[in-house]
Amino acid sequence: SGRYVVPRAEVTLLAPVAEPSKVICVGLNYRDHCAEQGAAVPREPLIFSKFPSAIAGPYDDIEHPAESAEVDWEVELAFVIGRKGKRIPEEAAMEHVAGYAVANDVSARDWQKRNGRQWLLSKTFDTFCPLGPALVTRDEVP
Repeated sequence: SGRYVVPRAEVTLLAPVAEPSKVICVGLNYRDHCAEQGAAVPREPLIFSKFPSAIAGPYDDIEHPAESAEVDWEVELAFVIGRKGKRIPEEAAMEHVAGYAVANDVSARDWQKRNGRQWLLSKTFDTFCPLGPALVTRDEVP
């Protein structure tokens, strides 16, 4: 209604999902990024995770860890799961999606090359997953 308006400068927007129990990600999920990284297109989804402490607000500062000299980022589409389930048939999968948000997948690329190229350590520093500013519910996107 516009009756109760708070100026944007007086508001701190938080991540639309503050404390997820899991953050599951799919890596190398488009051809241009594979080419940019010098990686083959995976035959199956390349799954990695981020710790919940990586979640930050959409306008929060990303903390650059002193341990890294190569911090990089990619914009991603986040699917927010709103209903628990296991062994869900493919045709019922979308029933578990609450909505979507913009996510920023921040990586310490130099750490990505360490430890046998495991990605967990490079992807999960605190603040390495800014999320939001909004959650768009599934019914809003056909």
